[in-house]
Amino acid sequence: MDTSAAPAAGRIEIDGRIFNPYAKDYIREPRPVWQRLLRDYPLAWHKDLQMWLVNSHALCDQVLKDQRFTPNYRAWELAPPPKAEADKTDFDLAYEKGFFAVSPKDHLRLRKLTMPAFAKPVMAKIDAKIRDLVVECFDAIGEAESFDVYQTIASKLPVRAISRMVGVPTDKEEFFHEFAVNIIKATRINISAKEREASVELTKPGFAYFKAQIAERRALPHPGEDFLGSLVGASDNGEKLDDYEILSVLFALITAGSDTATDLHTFAILGLLSNLDQYELLKRQPQLMENAIIELLRWGSFGKVPFFRFATEDIEFHGQFIKKGQAVGVNISAAWLDPAKYPDWDRLDLQRRLDGNLVFGAGAHFCIGTYLVRVQGGLMIQEFIKRFPDAELLDGTGELDYDYQHHNARRINRLMVRTNRSSSSLQQAA
Repeated sequence: MDTSAAPAAGRIEIDGRIFNPYAKDYIREPRPVWQRLLRDYPLAWHKDLQMWLVNSHALCDQVLKDQRFTPNYRAWELAPPPKAEADKTDFDLAYEKGFFAVSPKDHLRLRKLTMPAFAKPVMAKIDAKIRDLVVECFDAIGEAESFDVYQTIASKLPVRAISRMVGVPTDKEEFFHEFAVNIIKATRINISAKEREASVELTKPGFAYFKAQIAERRALPHPGEDFLGSLVGASDNGEKLDDYEILSVLFALITAGSDTATDLHTFAILGLLSNLDQYELLKRQPQLMENAIIELLRWGSFGKVPFFRFATEDIEFHGQFIKKGQAVGVNISAAWLDPAKYPDWDRLDLQRRLDGNLVFGAGAHFCIGTYLVRVQGGLMIQEFIKRFPDAELLDGTGELDYDYQHHNARRINRLMVRTNRSSSSLQQAA
């Protein structure tokens, strides 16, 4: 369907000459592009991407809180046709029961029933597991003079953390990683239908594994007090989560907590070692850590493409007519650096007031993986400071490189750090 053939009168339009998220120059340095969008095109139809692009902080906030814009990609005008019940895969059935697809009423029900899995006792056990993982990653670095943050930490820690959170044994972590990658890709509208279907196919073994795990827990006198057990045992006036609802929670957790955490690790270290005054501040005031995580995410702003919402009805939005079914790209990466919200948007400030930030989204679909990302990030940075207090970027640049083919993020796949452990050891000895 070519919705760009007859532009509506007064429609503001842009194309790839203004915003091309796949251009290497943009991936390396997107900020001039974002600032132009924020200044000149806070809301515009992108003719090449076939979606509305929402860029300003204020408008992104409105879209995320407006229930007329759904994250359910089945509402997209170019979505694949509905499948017959007999043809639906576990992916389809879990997606239909999940946070992104259900009605607002059922969304509240899901949130209520999943709350026990995110309670303090469960999270405390997860904290301990993640702490062990972080220590393992740094132990593997050992006494190295330099190391690659992506290879040693970012590519290993996030998916392993989620796998431990949901009870995957260590010998199945690679299996789980494959499942997580394909879960994420299967709902991306910026890849081809063929790629999405291939990803759905590759999720089948993962869903089969977790269906078996859920069945085992249901057969026990008590399903357990870990994350999965808490979901199986959750009850509200006798109402429980069914298998596909539990699978949908795992689905959402993977989608929210995997990619974001991977990029947090590299961009956090890049941010701190590019702003050594802030690194010193955090060493002196570790109580700033929670605020620091949000500010490092904001400053790094590592999204490549927006994340998506879809109009569930015809909507007049800030002078533009958005048709039912059209995609809306919520460009929060630009919004995080909006001068209207943050006048000194380009400065990393770990003491910044971050009221009303959109770093973990807003509205009913506020990120379910927030806790996991914050805990991972905080523990990693604490351990980094402990082990490498005098660290610096190798050659002043970190020999920075990007994965230009990544479907979603400006993924750093090389960030070299000089540990300067010898100078730290000498200072401690003195």
